[in-house]
Amino acid sequence: MDKYKITITENGSVNIPSKVKMTIPEIANLFGIFYQTAKREVCTIEKSGIAGGDLSSPCKVEGKNIYSEYYGLEMIIALTFRLQSPNADILRRWIINAFRKCKVELR
Repeated sequence: MDKYKITITENGSVNIPSKVKMTIPEIANLFGIFYQTAKREVCTIEKSGIAGGDLSSPCKVEGKNIYSEYYGLEMIIALTFRLQSPNADILRRWIINAFRKCKVELR
């Protein structure tokens, strides 16, 4: 599943594949945070409706709730602006620079 994971090298280079599909442990590893922190923040973002998981892939059922096992780029971007870690900072700066390069005109 490595071809669907975002990676940040030791020198700060960011690699984002065309399709992102990451589990909570992979997300925790990406940001350099604890699993429990990643899971809590993913659940908070899902409950707020900002982003969700990939419900077309395997899911976990806990009570009345359905939790995705995989999360895409939308969730990773939401987490990037929510978390405080060195890798979150690298990814935030990469996203902002990529946005600036696109020269998107806002109306």
